[in-house]
Amino acid sequence: MISLLRRRPLRGTQTEGRMLHHALWRSLGLLVLLVSLHTLIIWQVEPLGLADALWLTLSTITTVGYGDVVAHTLPGRLATVGLLYIGGIFLLAKTAGDYFDYRRIQQILQQRGLWSWPMQDHILILNTPIKNGELYLQRLTSQIRASEQLGNLPIQILTRAFPEGLPNILCKECDNVVHYHGQPENPADLDATHARQARIIIILAKDEYNPDSDGRTFDILHRLRELGTHATKLVECVEDRNRQRLKNAGADIIIRPMRSYPEMLVRALAAPGSELIMQNMFTSSGDLYQRYEITLRDKKWEDVVRAILSADYGLAVAYTDLESGSLVCNPPAKSNISASALYVMVREEQCPTAEQIGRILAT
Repeated sequence: MISLLRRRPLRGTQTEGRMLHHALWRSLGLLVLLVSLHTLIIWQVEPLGLADALWLTLSTITTVGYGDVVAHTLPGRLATVGLLYIGGIFLLAKTAGDYFDYRRIQQILQQRGLWSWPMQDHILILNTPIKNGELYLQRLTSQIRASEQLGNLPIQILTRAFPEGLPNILCKECDNVVHYHGQPENPADLDATHARQARIIIILAKDEYNPDSDGRTFDILHRLRELGTHATKLVECVEDRNRQRLKNAGADIIIRPMRSYPEMLVRALAAPGSELIMQNMFTSSGDLYQRYEITLRDKKWEDVVRAILSADYGLAVAYTDLESGSLVCNPPAKSNISASALYVMVREEQCPTAEQIGRILAT
């Protein structure tokens, strides 16, 4: 039965869910009315207090029947037979059946992204990358879970990529991740995901190589502004010339799509501004990271950094260990190093040579 329901059209299952929800409340209301009516009749025609009358009603309709309180008068017995034996027990069974049917449909709706989860202070991810979307979302959500600042926040994904439910790779490896089947440009879908109550909203570029993705991002930002959300909004921007436009539309953090490094996106959320530093590493202009083949023996790292800074050559950030050949980034200031190469962040307009670096370190 459940497998047949799962193959039904999305909106058909939603309609059935609403019908079952209404039927459940209707049955429950009738049940309460019937219990109240029988209790009042027993209270009036039997020598019982209100509490004992209610006890008789409940023990009878649930077929428990302890026998400690019973109806003695003819009107009381007729009311019990007519209201409870004929109508009440059937109505109770129908209410229980409606409840279990509704719960079954609810689970299917939740799995297929047709359930509006009551969320607040959550991370809302909009869109799914066209290429390897499942894998990227799995890596992104895993990185969020590993973050000390963001790890405890619930995550919701608004996308049309998973009409049959989230992939197992997301369900199994990432806790507290749900999705809603819809379009980020649709105000109704944004409202269903409680975007107004979100703490962080991430707008992914659907196609990291297509500049048209920026236009779609701009439209989503406009919808979010109309919605009145105060969430921190991180967006991916394909074309650098669109950055200011997206910023004017309400983006707080703008980052290039880098599908191989979802860590950059998470770090940008945890430490706003760090994305600019990391992106600077991947450009051919501005600050450059240069490797200098220089042999150093038993030097204090703080002396190396100070000498290069004092000469206004840049900032030493790492070295290659002379013995192991491994790369050591940001070593402790007081540590003694032996290096076969230095990595220095230098300015594009002032890039020293290896001889210049070696000369100031030899003094």
